[in-house]
This record gives sequence, structure tokens and C-alpha cells, in this order.
Amino acid sequence: MSSNQKIEASSLLVTTVKGVGEKVSLNLSKLGIQTIEDLLFHFPINYQDRTKLNKIAALEPDQEFVVQGVIEKVSQTFVPRKMLLVKIKDTTGHIYLRFFYYFPGLRNVFKEGSKIQVAGTSRLGRYGLETIHPDYELILNDEFKPQILPKYRLTKGISQQKMRNLIQAAIELVKNKGIEIQDYLPKNSLKPLNEAIINLHQPNPHSNINEYLIGGASEFRRRVALEEIIANKISYLSVREQNKIKKTHCFSDKKLADQILRELSFNLTQDQENAYKEIFNDISCETPMLRLLQGDVGSGKTIVAALIASSIVADNKQVAILAPTTILANQHYQNFVQWFGCDDEIELLTSKIAVKEKRQIYQKIQSGKTKIIIGTHAVFQKDVVYKNLSLVIYDEQHRFGVSQRLKLKEKSENFPHQLLLSATPIPRTMAMGVLSGLDVSTIKSLPPNRKPIVTSTLPNKRRGALISRIKSAISEGAQVYWVCPLIDESETELIGIEDLEKILSKEFKPDDYQIIHGKMKDADKERILRAFKDKKTKILLATTVIEVGIDVPNANIMVIENSERFGLSQLHQLRGRVGRGERDSFCILMHSNALTELAEQRLNIISSTTDGFVIAEEDLTLRGPGDILGLSQTGQPSFNFYDLLADEKLQSEANKLALEIVKMPIETQQKIVERWFPAHLELSDV
Repeated sequence: MSSNQKIEASSLLVTTVKGVGEKVSLNLSKLGIQTIEDLLFHFPINYQDRTKLNKIAALEPDQEFVVQGVIEKVSQTFVPRKMLLVKIKDTTGHIYLRFFYYFPGLRNVFKEGSKIQVAGTSRLGRYGLETIHPDYELILNDEFKPQILPKYRLTKGISQQKMRNLIQAAIELVKNKGIEIQDYLPKNSLKPLNEAIINLHQPNPHSNINEYLIGGASEFRRRVALEEIIANKISYLSVREQNKIKKTHCFSDKKLADQILRELSFNLTQDQENAYKEIFNDISCETPMLRLLQGDVGSGKTIVAALIASSIVADNKQVAILAPTTILANQHYQNFVQWFGCDDEIELLTSKIAVKEKRQIYQKIQSGKTKIIIGTHAVFQKDVVYKNLSLVIYDEQHRFGVSQRLKLKEKSENFPHQLLLSATPIPRTMAMGVLSGLDVSTIKSLPPNRKPIVTSTLPNKRRGALISRIKSAISEGAQVYWVCPLIDESETELIGIEDLEKILSKEFKPDDYQIIHGKMKDADKERILRAFKDKKTKILLATTVIEVGIDVPNANIMVIENSERFGLSQLHQLRGRVGRGERDSFCILMHSNALTELAEQRLNIISSTTDGFVIAEEDLTLRGPGDILGLSQTGQPSFNFYDLLADEKLQSEANKLALEIVKMPIETQQKIVERWFPAHLELSDV
């Protein structure tokens, strides 16, 4: 190899890196790491600050620290379990190092009187201040070298230190062996990509750590953020470009839709009518539709989707509706049967259905007799063969990975139209930054019959007053959702369902309430929900399993325990379960007696408005983009580096570069997208 010849990091397997054998390679593959480029793009999710040396006496519980001291005592105990205890001291105090899992020779590593540097997190233990399994190194003098250590997402078999060593070895290959990370972006004003990547893994120890994290001002972070947002933009822009040359079936029959509209007990809002027209115009064209229909909780997205589905059914083609939970799938099935006036052409398909019944459903789908298939992940399993799938509707679309959508798309011989539904309102700032190239329809207004919801906060110490209020309400026919985030008995101040049942069992009759949670069998959940809907049960104690897909008009009170532990969007979703009937509706947010400043801000926001779009904007301001939109396809936050607020100045450059990149060969576009969103590889068809 000549001195100026470069090898692309994407072409070298991770086994090229020193220390990566077959076993380590297999473990890394679980993190999506197969090449050196994958390893280098496995960025830190946080950093550990080891730039300041602490005095032991100044430490407080739950504090990350670095101390230097002398080993005073080493002991091994077997009560209550085997452990190694090392006591170290400096001039101000002492702290214990506790090891539960250790190799037999570890005791010999620690010699009384030796100097040691320890980094860990402090806590209060049986003998005072201690730390569990800290990092340590024996030192010869008092010299202290400040460090900023990256923290990575890990998998079984890969420790933080192992990951750091592997990435360090990969960086050495880049620096010394002529290996480079291909920079696909057109010329821009920011730092070179190689330099940015190396500095994110190895920050200058004299830097401010926060500058390297999402929203920080580091030039290196901003360079990587630029590519990240561009990858997201072109994943949608390429849809628009490539769909121009694809052809699919057109649908323009409105007769069945008009019949459904005539038989509805309500009129569509103007927003619903506008959204219906936009989506109908899409399916009337030969270009495959890829549109997001967003609307606030209870705004009526489902009926709009049903009207669109009716045009496909009228043309004797098939529609698949994918819901994230069996509860929501059941709710859709009941609504569609009611709106379409029959169940002969509509099937519910979930993983819990008996094998014999499934086979019968499969036959009806394959023959084309079934026109509307509603279900969970079961609708795209290999045994499901569609005759002429022409429209796919994804409800709560952010809960499905792109790879899952691909499986369903591949069930169609032609390119199906696709409609994505989201009850998580998207702030305008986010829509502009994230959804470039994706068509969006919005329903903002609520149906005129929706009752306003009065939201109030209540500290746990006033639980007695709440119970008295609930007793009075249910005696007058009201029904109550009582939501807890936990199932098992809690060992903390948090209230779990079993904790709450013990409280309510002393105050209410056994027939007044029932418990529902996600670990129950579907049949049991359906039975409990039916009893609640039929007004046989007054109070439904639930986890967030009721967040979507529950529609009980008579339920008018929502109590949310530990409300300070929920995000704004989830509180808003839960609150949307009430206010659907004729009764005045209330949402009571229970919280601990002492609130953090951030928790207090969140509860003030949710109490002051019921507008989901306002809430989403406030949520964005409070905690950054996180996963509000739910574009995450891998379980990770939507963005690791790009920040919609802090990086506003990058927007114009990102927009300009993205428009240049979508004119490049599709292979180049895919390489950029693949770095950041591996599951998006076929997004142009999704």
C-alpha cells in the first residue's frame, strides 16, 4: 500500500481491530457493529467527568467522584454474602470499596499502605460512605491526570473499558494506518469528519463535557450533528424523488365513504374534512402515497382512515391496519365493523388467536374475501399472504420500526399506498427539521361534543380528600381510570398497583374496582375492559396499557399516580381517555409532596392547557427532542447529536446540502442514511 492510499473504514470488518476475536465480534454485532466504521460511529451516550480530584470528606451520597488515598484495611466477608471490602483513607476521611464479583486473586492486588486512585459513585452503606465495584489503579505518587471518559451503549460481554479500548484501537488505525471514514457531504463550513469523530470519542480533558453532548456548542458535535440531520432529511426526501418514477393503483370511488358518512351520528370537523381530501387526492394518483396523519388525542383520525380504506374496499382490494397493542386493534375492529355495517369482510388478527382459527383467517385473506385486516404484528407474519394489498395504515406509527413496516410492504405485489397515524402532536419546529419530504396532514380541532377536561394537581398527603371525592362521584354514576406506572409492590415512595389496591380495598367494595396491566392474557384484559365499558366496574386500576385504544364515554375521571415521573406527551395521552361523553371530566395528577423544579414545570404546563400541539412545543423546550416524535427505529433516541433548538443555525446548511445529496446516486444516499438509521435502508419504499 502506498503512503497516500486510503482504505475506507466501512470496507474493513471489525475483526481487523486488535482485541476483536470471534466471540467479541459476535457480541458487537448485537449492537449493530460489524465494520470499523460501525465501531467509530458507536458514539458516546454520555461522559464521565474525571477532571477533578475530590476529598473524601467532601463526598455526598450518589456523587460521581475521583479520590486518591492509601489502602488502610482489606477484608473478605461471607455475611450476608461473599464480598471483598477495601478501606481507603486520605487526609480528610475514609471510604469503603465493596466488590461482590471478583477473581480470587483480587485480594492480593490491594496491599495495605499502597497508594490508590479510585473512581466511582458514592452511597451510604452499613459502615458509612462506600462505592460498589469502582474503577481503580495503584499509583506510585500523587500526580493526578484529568480524564473525560466516554460512556457507551453496551451489550452482554462488552464492558465500558472493553468498548473504550476497542474504539481507541480503531482510532489508532485511522491515525496511523491510512484508514479513513468516507465523508459523503458536499463541501461545508464545519470541521472534517475524521477529526470530529476522533474528538467525540476522546474529548480534551480541559473541555466542558456538556459541549460534546446534544445541544452543546462543540464544533465537533455540530459537524456530526449536521450529518445526522441530513441523513434523516434525505431518508424522506429520497421517498419523494423515487416515488416520482413508481406507479401504483389509483382509487377514486367515494360511494362507500359517502354511505358511511350518512350513517354517522356526528359530522366531521373542518380539519377532518380537509385531511380526508388531502389523503383522498393522494390515493387518486398513481404515485404511491406516504403521508402522516397527525392529530391530538380524540381528534378523530380513525374515522378519516376508515373513509380512505372504504375507497380501496370499493375497488375490491385489501387494506391492512397495524396497531401496536391488541387493545387498540380490538377497538379498531369494533369501530370498523360498526362503520362498514358488517364483519364478513373485516378480520381481527393477533398472535393470541387459536391456530385453527388463524388458518381460516389466512385462507380468507389469501382468497381476497377479507378486505380489511386489522391486527398487531401478526398481520405481517410469513404465513399471511395477501391477494391484493393496496393500502397499509400504521396506527401509532412511531411504535413500529421501519424493518417491521418493510415486512408488511413486501406483502404487496405492487407498491401500496401507506398512511401513518400519530396521536403525538409534532411541533412545527420539529416537523420542519425532521420531516423534510414527508407529506403531513393535521387535525387540530376536536369534535364539538368533546367536554373540556379540568386538570389539577394533588400531593400524596391529600389522598384522603381524593378518595372521598371519588366515592361521591361513583355513587352518582361516574367511572374512574386510576393509573400507576408500576405493577409490583414498590420499595420506594412510588405508588404501584398492588400498593394502591391495598389502599382502595379498605375504602371501596371489591366489586367497585378491577386491575388491568400489560402482563395479563388478552382474554382477561378484554373481559375486564368489557365490564368497565358496560358500567359493571366503577374504577379501573391500570398501568399505561390504557394509554391508547380505550374508548369508554362514561368514564370521566382520570387519576394518575406518580405523575411527576411521566413525560408531558404521555400525561396528555392518558388524560385523553376521559372527556369523551356528556359528563364533566377531570384529571387529577397525584405527585410526591416535594417536587423538583423540572417536575413542577411539567405539571404546571399540563394543568394549564389541553392543546397537544402547545404541550409538544413546551415538551421540546423543556427536554429537547428526545423521542417525542418517535422516529426512533432502534430503541435509541431519535437524535444523538442534533438538537432542534440549539442547532437552528445548522438548518439552512442542512437543507441546502440535503437537496444536493438527493441528486447523487441512490447508493451514496443509502450509505449516508445507513450510518445513522440502519433500518432505513429501504425507506424509499416504506
